[in-house]
Amino acid sequence: MKRFRSKDCKGCDWVERQQSIYIQVRDGFTAKEGSLIRVGDIATLLMQDQQNKEIILNLPLLKAEKKAPSYIVVSILTIIEKIQERYKNVHIYPVGKSEILVSVESERKPIRKSWLYTKIAIVGFTLFVGTGLAIMNFHADVNMAEAHRQIYAMITGIDTNKPLILQIPYSLGIGIGMALFFNHIIPKKVRDEPSPMEVEMYSYKKGVNDYILNNTKNTEENSRS
Repeated sequence: MKRFRSKDCKGCDWVERQQSIYIQVRDGFTAKEGSLIRVGDIATLLMQDQQNKEIILNLPLLKAEKKAPSYIVVSILTIIEKIQERYKNVHIYPVGKSEILVSVESERKPIRKSWLYTKIAIVGFTLFVGTGLAIMNFHADVNMAEAHRQIYAMITGIDTNKPLILQIPYSLGIGIGMALFFNHIIPKKVRDEPSPMEVEMYSYKKGVNDYILNNTKNTEENSRS
């Protein structure tokens, strides 16, 4: 099998003629404002020549310019074009999705710890009060107090308005049950599955990313039009 050098790649290693490359874009990538995005940041490659694989993964693809949009849509065709500019005789086979969404993070000033703790306290207090009211309203709707009195009377034969032996464990069980449900007690080293909140956040983020991908043109296409 013959080898070749690309005309515009002085100093690059040899690449096999008719080399096959399978390329797949990642689910997403987050770049800092002003950073250079390379092929390996947003795509994975499968090829036999590991030495030249590293060269291709380090090829510059685009730059997240300052004051750029928060999201950049990159097509897999743009990646293929960049690779073939360097190595013209390779065969590239795309696998999976055709576009990737790159999130651009702008530089932010560091937040003061006092202001951070204040925001945490405000959010925590709001959630505590809101959750408490929601539970209280639910118990009022189903008349939980009367249910506890009837259960206590059925077990002990004594009718009382305050069956604390049932109400106190029940109240503690709500908090412990919610903590277990959201996976905040068992260490993640023992239990690696994501919590329901993490699953919901992932589903929400995936829905937002899919919407942006479906309603935004490829960045390279916009720059050429």
